[in-house]
This record gives sequence, C-alpha cells and structure tokens, in this order.
Amino acid sequence: MNVKMSLIALGMSALFSAWLISGCDYDDPNGSGGDGDTDTDSDSDSDSDSDSDADGDSDTGPDPCADVVGCGGDPAGTWNVTAACLKVSGPVDMTPFGLGVTCNATVTGTLEVTGTWTADGTGAYVDATVTTGTETLELDAACKTLSGTVTTCSRLTAPLASVGYSSIDCQANEATDGCTCTAVIDQAGGIGMAPMVFVRAEGFFTTAENVLTVSAGEQEYTYCVAGNEMTLTPVSTGPSGTITGKVQLQKQ
Repeated sequence: MNVKMSLIALGMSALFSAWLISGCDYDDPNGSGGDGDTDTDSDSDSDSDSDSDADGDSDTGPDPCADVVGCGGDPAGTWNVTAACLKVSGPVDMTPFGLGVTCNATVTGTLEVTGTWTADGTGAYVDATVTTGTETLELDAACKTLSGTVTTCSRLTAPLASVGYSSIDCQANEATDGCTCTAVIDQAGGIGMAPMVFVRAEGFFTTAENVLTVSAGEQEYTYCVAGNEMTLTPVSTGPSGTITGKVQLQKQ
C-alpha cells in the first residue's frame, strides 16, 4: 500500500510540474485554452485587431467633409449640387458689420448647399445655388460699444442681419459680458459662402493654379474637376469666418 501511495504521489507531482512548465494552460471545457476565449488572440473577434473591417481601420471611404485637393480643370457646363459638408469656425472680422475694429468675435456653424451652378466657354457663370445653415457668434463686451455709446445685445441684430443673415437673435452672455447670437442663413447665390457682403447671381469667372475665382475676385474656391464631377472648397476670409469642407457637384 505504501508503495502504491508513493507512486500516486509521484505521478501527481509530475503532472503539477508539467502544468507549471507549460505556462499554466489547462483544458477548459468552455474553450480551447486557459483564457476562456475561442480564438487565438486576446480579443473577442475573428481577426487580430478590434475593428470590423479587413484592413485594420474603421473608415469606409473618403471623408465627405475634407477640404478639396485642388487639381483644376474645365468648369464649363451645368453642375448639380449632389452633396455638401461645410463647417464654419474661427474669428470673424466685424468691421463690415459696422461694429468697429475693437470688437472681437468668433463663429461656429454648418452650411448646406443645393441647386445648380452653370459656366460657359466665354467665362460667364450663373449661380442658382442656395446656401443654408445656422451659426453661433460669440461677441465680446467691446462689440456693444457703438460710436462711444454702450448698447444692448438686442440692438446688434440690425447691423448683423445687413450682410446676409436671414434672421439673427442676440442675447446677453453674463459669463463674458458680451453677446451670444444665433443666426440663420438662407442665401441665394454665393455657393457655399455665407454671409457675403456681395453675392452675384451671375457674372464672370477665371481659373488659375487650381483656384476658381468668381464675381471679379469677390469669391474664390479651391476646385477640382474629375470627369463629370467637380468639388469646391470656399476660400473664406473676413465676415464669413473660416469655411472648411467641400461642395460636390455632378455635371448634367
């Protein structure tokens, strides 16, 4: 009996030693390894990363809101807007609004574009697009001083609406002592540019170095024509803030 017990103890010791040497793996009835997982890596999907596509990243195509990489081309033709993703941000030049050089303001918002844009071989164009969207403008306390007189936020509505906003509502911002203004844009012409001091429904255009210029230089776009598709990114300054993104058009 003592010999038998000794043999059993020796066998258990050998099994325990083999278990330690093998890295503590054991047969799990719920899976194929000691970690409770049914695949060969440390996550729960069938490949070696944590996303669901085959190339290891999570994107599904080009970013529809990325700026256009200019390639130039011939913009002649009638173009239908098929999609637009434009974002507005950054500082705004308030002098065209009549609020003076000491007024500091920033804007955030999004824009959409619909309609058609037509150009011919003579350099003439007709802009039958409509740009819509909403913006929020944050004005500092200096913006409430007009000609040496301190006014209220509600009285800033008229000068702001004069350059392209279809409606605007300004309320006092107690945290900054300035104004928070919510603006609605519904602008005919000036594809993707809003607000604009001058918007022309028709005129002439030029192209150079992947830039499309319309309305005698009042509006510029980085553009690319590829087959029957054209994409535009507005080059914005001044009262528009900084516009990023693009407008996509299809040739009729």
